[in-house]
Amino acid sequence: MNKTIRIIYISVFIVLCCVPLLIMPFVSSSGAVGKEDAAEMPSLTENGKVNENFGNEFDTWFTQQMPFRREIITANNMLSSDMLGKSANGVISGLDGWLFSEETVDDYIGVMPSKRAIYNIAETLRIMQDYVSGHNAKFVFAAAPDKNSIYPEYMPNGYTRSDENTLTKLEGYLEEYGVNYVSLKNELEKQKEKGQQVYLKCDTHWNNLGALYGYNAIMSSLGNEHETFSGTDYSTRNDWYGDISKMLYPSAPKSCMQYYFDVDLTGIRFLQPRSQLANDELMEELMSDKEQQDTVIRTMNAKGKGSLYISRDSFGRAMLPFLTSNYRSAYITRYRSFNLTDIDVKHYDDVIYEVVERNLTTVTDNAPMIYAPEVEQVSGNTIKSDEKNIIESKKEGNGIRIYGLLDESLIGDKSRIYISIKDKGNESFYEAFPICETELLGLSEKSDYGFSALIENVPTSVKTEDISVIIK
Repeated sequence: MNKTIRIIYISVFIVLCCVPLLIMPFVSSSGAVGKEDAAEMPSLTENGKVNENFGNEFDTWFTQQMPFRREIITANNMLSSDMLGKSANGVISGLDGWLFSEETVDDYIGVMPSKRAIYNIAETLRIMQDYVSGHNAKFVFAAAPDKNSIYPEYMPNGYTRSDENTLTKLEGYLEEYGVNYVSLKNELEKQKEKGQQVYLKCDTHWNNLGALYGYNAIMSSLGNEHETFSGTDYSTRNDWYGDISKMLYPSAPKSCMQYYFDVDLTGIRFLQPRSQLANDELMEELMSDKEQQDTVIRTMNAKGKGSLYISRDSFGRAMLPFLTSNYRSAYITRYRSFNLTDIDVKHYDDVIYEVVERNLTTVTDNAPMIYAPEVEQVSGNTIKSDEKNIIESKKEGNGIRIYGLLDESLIGDKSRIYISIKDKGNESFYEAFPICETELLGLSEKSDYGFSALIENVPTSVKTEDISVIIK
């Protein structure tokens, strides 16, 4: 290649790279793509100090302003995924057009957290169930399986499925501790064997048919007579644009087949969110990607029976028409805000906690907003705050949050953690969640050896030296 051709080649390359920058003021920005959060132009200062994250925040914002970004990403991913069969943008291209999320790979190949971490999940759920049962309500935990747990045959050959993962290990603990748990995986596999397609090919979630089977399995686990919707009319349409399809092809997502059930919503009254939309239009919106903005949904239905509190993730949205049609009253919230201190749990007959398989460890990201149960005197290894053991407290609502981090050498795989509070010669004992309050402690990463308890009506005279941790 002579010098002139080199100069022309380099010049053309530079011009092509500069075109998006030159036209940026005249073309609308691409905005967030897929599951990205929309970024705002960052400030050089934050709370009166230099914003140390300005560089990364500006890079994210600037990237989202780039014209034709969606089209460029789509073209690149079509080349990588469709033509070369490679994963792209967090999406695995499976066989026969099936798409999978890379977030599910660890569970699929059997990468697991520690035994202590899995115990922490089970123990947290047990304490939650005890709290709910103590208020005369029924509790059930439901883990929605990842798509490749139900359809492993469509995963690419480079991924080897493990017989054990976090969910299979957790199930053993839940059985041991008597937690009411419904295996949605078993139910969906049963329906798959009957020839039913229960997941969306272009999305991480189950389809509306899979959600109906999940709903019925959950209701049965609660021992409730319920509307099964077995005779409800439905149609199928190839018009669902899935979340991972939008990630892979942001400017031209591919659609896949979805079930649509003709559920009668006329008797339902939405208390939250308030809307001028008709029930069927509002329900359609809540079941779309827009529902991520609605952290709480409250309904009344004169035709229903009983009352429901459900803490759920995005898998729960496809169950909305079935749940709201079945219950007289329903309080439906995103699972990251499990909070039973601000509402009277005695007003609910059923409490459901639903989490997708790949996010099981998020159960212990933060302690649920539940007052710690007071227990009889506990004996064990008593710990005070020192160089290796952190015990802290802060006022929270009508109670005090006591939390901290313990020396891991003191804790076994199944050690329970209790709080002792001494006040004016009296000593009270409370069971703590085995959860590390990472943010409150200012830690950079989560630990398996934390504890947290929200205790009601603690006298203001109690000081740190009056608080001990007991490891049993």
